[in-house]
Amino acid sequence: VAMVKLVNGNCWDDAIDLSLMGNGDVTKEPSSSAVPAGPIHTVISGGPVGGVGNNRPGVLFVENHSVLASRLGSSRSSSENRQPTVEKVDLADAMVLYQLEKASYTTTRETRTSKLIVSPLPLTSPPRLIPSPSGRYLCLLWEGKHTYDILHAGSLLVRETGDIRGQGVSPSCDSGDNVLSFAWIGDDDQFAVLRQVEIDYGQDGEVITDPDTTDKKSRPRVELFKLAEVEVGAPELAGGAGVAAATTVSVGSLTVRGGDRVVPQVLFGGPALCIGCSITSANSLPDTDEGMAYFYSRKSGAIMENDERASNYMTVGTSIPYPDLLAWDDDGLLCAVAYGSRVAIYLSDPPKFTLLGSVNVVGGSRLGEAEQPIISLKFIHGVLYCSGPSSVHVVFLGNLAEEDTVCELDTYTIASSRSVPLQGTDSPDDFTPTPVITSLSHPHILTYHSGGLLVSTDVGLRLLPLSHPLIRIGTLLAANLTEKARKWIFDTPKAHHDFLAHFLIRRGRADLAIRDLNGLSLETYIDLCIRYERTSELENLINTHGGQVVKEISSWGREEGGYSAISAIGLYMLGKDKIDCVTRLVGQLMSCGTDEGLVDAIKLASLIGALDQIGGGALLQ
Repeated sequence: VAMVKLVNGNCWDDAIDLSLMGNGDVTKEPSSSAVPAGPIHTVISGGPVGGVGNNRPGVLFVENHSVLASRLGSSRSSSENRQPTVEKVDLADAMVLYQLEKASYTTTRETRTSKLIVSPLPLTSPPRLIPSPSGRYLCLLWEGKHTYDILHAGSLLVRETGDIRGQGVSPSCDSGDNVLSFAWIGDDDQFAVLRQVEIDYGQDGEVITDPDTTDKKSRPRVELFKLAEVEVGAPELAGGAGVAAATTVSVGSLTVRGGDRVVPQVLFGGPALCIGCSITSANSLPDTDEGMAYFYSRKSGAIMENDERASNYMTVGTSIPYPDLLAWDDDGLLCAVAYGSRVAIYLSDPPKFTLLGSVNVVGGSRLGEAEQPIISLKFIHGVLYCSGPSSVHVVFLGNLAEEDTVCELDTYTIASSRSVPLQGTDSPDDFTPTPVITSLSHPHILTYHSGGLLVSTDVGLRLLPLSHPLIRIGTLLAANLTEKARKWIFDTPKAHHDFLAHFLIRRGRADLAIRDLNGLSLETYIDLCIRYERTSELENLINTHGGQVVKEISSWGREEGGYSAISAIGLYMLGKDKIDCVTRLVGQLMSCGTDEGLVDAIKLASLIGALDQIGGGALLQ
């Protein structure tokens, strides 16, 4: 804030540098949406770049037309008894790494006695930050301006780390305009842009171009590029010259399938490039409601020959309906696609692209309200996190090891700004996680941090708690940290063991449910032993607690008119050649003193006689 005092003989024009004010009282940015379409922060840790300052995890963000970096410290206290809350993550000691624009946007305010200059204005529409899968580059996509900038992450961090080897390297690698969409392809620093070709108009308003090719020149075009990094020890740097950290090499334009009626509208990055296309209707207007999305990848021969030209790209797999968002996991096997408030998850196993399941993630905030769209998708160590305009959700995948098993999805709300939790309040046996009620403004998923989930919002970073045992167990199992998950399983109250057992079964871990949950109901335990053929556990139960088991389950299944539960267990054990175990079960049935037990004992003794005539006859006598 600059304050100027007028003295005799001076006027406002003499006292204030009007070059800061522009033509009017306020100099504004180019108009664009005030709602960011993507995260305005990105996390850097490990990889070829490393974290901010001695490999500590850090955050890059854009503020006032500058790229800044800040460290991420530990945010949570050690208290285990306090209620889970959402914490604000302060970006302390932020350092300016790179200035994006020389021009500063200013505003002025005038009163009766003074005139104030406020400079610069904060960004009303910050860029969407898209880090490359390799971690070496960062794309700043200005969706309101249809421009992009690519910065070299390592060169950005030179000032913060104090490394003098890259002082002569400029972080800016590439920029472009008229760009409708941007996407990284694979792990080799290739990227694609969807560029709208400009059309020149004459003074009379006519298009200056060949009329036979006007339509084709005005169509969006998919262009592919590759970044070639400059070695720090290059001769150019030895002489003290400043060079870009990487050069951009064009590898051509990609031909989109479908002919002139198919118009590319959006790009999604990943192991394969996904292009969402609209279908031009009879009135020549694109219709995204009937659009499709196609996956493109290089031919196998081109990959072996390291030929990266766009002409070697072809459609792969199947086409899917036009998506709102698309995200891949780190291994390139799982693909999540968002349609409004619903997310569908696919398993990519070329040439197969199998739908694992879909779930409605983000519902209406209040009764009667329309469902809210998903604005962010991200896989973190095998767990899918989704967010709506004011809520964050987690989706746990089912058993992926067996192809013939249905992949069951479980979704829970982690935090929400308006929804009131209805479950888990009246029933003490309900183990469903209760969402934290907090104010969230367009949260975008970033990463795990200090035992919580770090999200980027319009007003800064927020750390959401992941302290509920069910969420802890699910995240640890998805990351293959079974022993750590078992510690949480052991600490789960026995009243919730049945609920947790079914959760573990849907994750494909019935072994943990049978082995580690000693508070299971008898019905659940017997059901698991038979369903997953844990014969030895069931035999041990009959041998050690047979009398108690017979008394408790003697009435099960009789009202349905079929085999009783006791008969079913006996038939199962005979099928596993456990004659001695069934013989002991018959003896316990005869000693229970009920007519139903005697009938079951005779049935089982007759079946034993078919396998062992002497033993069965002795039981019948």
